[in-house]
Amino acid sequence: MKTGAETGAVAEEGGNQLMDVTPTDTSLSSAELQDRWFVQSSGGGWIFAGDWHEPAVEALCEACVCGDNLWPAAERLGSARAEAGVSLGETLADIDGLTAVLPSLPADVLHRAVSLGWADRMMTPEQSVLDPLTGLVSTDYLRTRFGEVYRAGEVAGRRVSADQALVVVRLDLTGRSGWHRITPLILAADALRTVFAGGQTLVRLADHMAVALTDRDQLLARRVQLLSGLVTERLSSGHPMPSPDPRVWIEQLPDSLPAAIDLIGELGRF
Repeated sequence: MKTGAETGAVAEEGGNQLMDVTPTDTSLSSAELQDRWFVQSSGGGWIFAGDWHEPAVEALCEACVCGDNLWPAAERLGSARAEAGVSLGETLADIDGLTAVLPSLPADVLHRAVSLGWADRMMTPEQSVLDPLTGLVSTDYLRTRFGEVYRAGEVAGRRVSADQALVVVRLDLTGRSGWHRITPLILAADALRTVFAGGQTLVRLADHMAVALTDRDQLLARRVQLLSGLVTERLSSGHPMPSPDPRVWIEQLPDSLPAAIDLIGELGRF
């Protein structure tokens, strides 16, 4: 922990501003600080509650209660908010909620750190949305779509799990390398586009996995059955290697955005 004389000190190192701050109320735990901050931000106009909770928020709260350097955590939060599509004004208003809970924090320095992280992320060139081999979109794009879908569900007062689902195609690529490892997903992607041709979001999660974000309607089970047959047919037609044993299933979406983001990470490693 820093001494009282160090509270609020700002140092210059290598041209970067570094900030060490010890909050006045050190009795708060990181979780308690996060809860109070969320209440302040919600009262200050934060629109979508599901978008607020973010690992960078936890990191900044930890830095606050431990008396650590706040600048990196604040800059990280600004970057995360920009990536999530949160405006700079709303991001800075959120920081005002934190300084309302802990008035000892230097709001001007926090604002600069968050603004820098936000601006850097906005100026970073985006990676290609479309995978040129399969024609499927990236996982980052799916995260963006999830943000839109869960915002719409919150506004409409509906559970996303009741309206949307993921259709997953998983391929067993054990023992395959080179072109023999790439080709199966290209063929599976073509089958996905054939079955889900109505504007659904079709995504490459990994070399061995693709998903479709689609409406959960009465025809979904029939489409999945058709997709499974098409994938199997295309993988087994005219290729010297054995078919890579595709699995196709409907994955239920959770009812919170953070849980949905965690889900696609878990699926990609499955």
